[in-house]
Amino acid sequence: RTGVWWDLNTCPVPAGVDPRRVRGCIESALYKEMGYRTQVHIEAFGNLEYMSSALLEEISSSGILVSHAPCRGNSLRCLLGEWSEDYPPPATVMLISGCYTMVNPSFFRSTRYNFFCVYPKDCRPVILDTENEPKAFFTESVWENLLNDNMNNNACEMMNDDDDDPLFICETCSDIFKICGEFITHLNSEQHINELFGIVPRDSDSYEPIHFCQVCNYPGYDDYNMLLHNQSEQHIRKLAASSRKRAPLSDGSFQSNKMQSFQRVKQEEVSSFRLLH
Repeated sequence: RTGVWWDLNTCPVPAGVDPRRVRGCIESALYKEMGYRTQVHIEAFGNLEYMSSALLEEISSSGILVSHAPCRGNSLRCLLGEWSEDYPPPATVMLISGCYTMVNPSFFRSTRYNFFCVYPKDCRPVILDTENEPKAFFTESVWENLLNDNMNNNACEMMNDDDDDPLFICETCSDIFKICGEFITHLNSEQHINELFGIVPRDSDSYEPIHFCQVCNYPGYDDYNMLLHNQSEQHIRKLAASSRKRAPLSDGSFQSNKMQSFQRVKQEEVSSFRLLH
């Protein structure tokens, strides 16, 4: 049994690559490294709140489990821990990520799995170069190269026994979904945001979320998740709407309003003068 965890945030599907063919590329790369067929569990995970339903549907259509798990390294440890209960070492694990907190050799070195590490082009985590320590990963690959080298070599398909598994999981709320539309609706729901409030880090004094967007009333798990939020279309739209409400008057509007105010003051002065006389 082989487990693959694919970080969609740091290793997205490159432009021009059909998401439905990613699974075949991963399986082909594993076959080349291992030399034999094996059951493969592939889980694409990360903060999925801002990804299109079309992309997630195409990924899941190939039998890849899609999980909203925004807590980065902590999420990976939980996912791998759950999997290891059913599939203890020795086994093979492939991690596809460029996240520093995920690609941490000290964590993987403490297990007895055979680990493959895949990271994005030009973003090799420097933590892999730890000196005076045994290597944690059996082999390393570049994500874009793995896809390109195996795009036309998908004949050696591995065995997929995940057919009965749910297609989409929200790890924050422990909810499972068979339909992508329902999954996306859930990620945008008040229930989901309330659950997120319960897991985000908080200030020790005020107990307020450390990472928080006042425009969207959105709590973030860390700086990276807040960056994803601030770059999202939802946030940009709300920010623009909020800015319009607070926008200062243009010069023309200001002068017009100033003249109207001046005229009202003059009228009030005239009325007061008439009353007095």
